[in-house]
Amino acid sequence: MTAFPALTCLAATFNPNLSLRYGTCLGEEARYRKKDILLGPGINIYRTPLNGRNFEYMGEDPFLAAEMVVPYIKGVQENGVAACVKHFALNNQEQWRGSINVEVSDRALNEIYLPAFKSAVLKGNSWAIMGAYNKFRGQHCCHNHILLNRILKESWGFEGVVMSDWYGGQSATAIINAGNDLIEPGTKNDWNELKESAANGSLPISNIEASVKRI
Repeated sequence: MTAFPALTCLAATFNPNLSLRYGTCLGEEARYRKKDILLGPGINIYRTPLNGRNFEYMGEDPFLAAEMVVPYIKGVQENGVAACVKHFALNNQEQWRGSINVEVSDRALNEIYLPAFKSAVLKGNSWAIMGAYNKFRGQHCCHNHILLNRILKESWGFEGVVMSDWYGGQSATAIINAGNDLIEPGTKNDWNELKESAANGSLPISNIEASVKRI
């Protein structure tokens, strides 16, 4: 397995052509290893040097990240491997990342934190998106109706797969009902909860079918 440079190094080149080559090589290797999806790229914005995921993000400038992420995605996906852009959204610190509630103005949200994700969807045509651990305006990102439905699906028209991060959701039912299609490990009692919710009607079968169809 090739050890590629971290994305912070790629972003520092300011070279979209190199980003395309980087993505293409990643996609080729993933296809060779019979992988269907690549859990990247990460494009959250640097806000503190203590964020443990900074190395795998594309820097602190929204424009730079928005420009560099598109060729990366196209390079990966031209090999038939889905790029899963992460972590949507506002995953910008390490401490309390699973519980912190991020409050940010609409202007800051749209001018700083979302441009790279928007570019990944509208220009890169990313096939998958991964939710973040943190909360946004009181609701966990992996089942956040503002992020997943109002912005991602209604405003940007995203039709691909949305997945939770490991331990990224507090309720399997809430995750699926919010339009998140795939639950990664770590959500407590997820399978039993889904069966019970489907049986009692709190999880409509139509929502399950919609998720399955997108996957």
